[in-house]
Amino acid sequence: MKHNTSVKTIDRLVAILDSFSPDHPTWSLAKLSQHLDLPKSTLHRFLSSLETHGVLRRDADDKRWRLGYRLVTWGALASESTDLRHVAMPIMQELVSATGETVVLTVYQGQEVICIEKVETSHSVRLTLDVGTRRSPHAGASSKVLMAYLPEAEIQTIVQQRGLPQLCSNTITDPGELVAELERIRAQGYAESLEETDPGAWGVATPIYERNGTITAAIGIAGPLSRFDDERRQQYVDLCCQATQKISALV
Repeated sequence: MKHNTSVKTIDRLVAILDSFSPDHPTWSLAKLSQHLDLPKSTLHRFLSSLETHGVLRRDADDKRWRLGYRLVTWGALASESTDLRHVAMPIMQELVSATGETVVLTVYQGQEVICIEKVETSHSVRLTLDVGTRRSPHAGASSKVLMAYLPEAEIQTIVQQRGLPQLCSNTITDPGELVAELERIRAQGYAESLEETDPGAWGVATPIYERNGTITAAIGIAGPLSRFDDERRQQYVDLCCQATQKISALV
């Protein structure tokens, strides 16, 4: 019983921290209580404990809760200890030099796709995707290429639990269309997107394999439609595939 209670406590702490995002950087006690379906008294004990350890902080003026500075230290340590990120970085930089576009490294976790590294182009007009950004797996090249290689049961769970919300004009919202798209991605070995997550944006992405053949991450190129055409599309797909082969050989 004590073990189960400890696990439940950890699950709640993670749920609290996971509630913070670029869309919700701050929470009031009342709104977070409603969001997590936790009594305010129970939630306040968790928040106060996390504040004591520097994981959360409460603003003295607006009384809203924010992520604490201790997470900055943890985040830096996590980045430094991620071998994939270090292996991929020089290859990502090569890809940016070859294409002149932003390159991102993403992984799948908990029904979401997370950007764990990026190298931005020097162009003033570019796609912005911050490290740590979480996105739905059904939209965007880097997301779809990771979703395509998930077990069928996991794909169905995502569709049933998260749905297929429309994020942009060309987001796939029909389950049958999504199934066909994922089959096409597996057949050709890469994914494409055109205004699926952001207006005026395109992307291509390829999966990164571990030595045992499992998909561990994806590398993607993204940019504005003003710098995209059929010739560049094929060039970027080829370059992305080459980058995948280089990274996969090292992880």
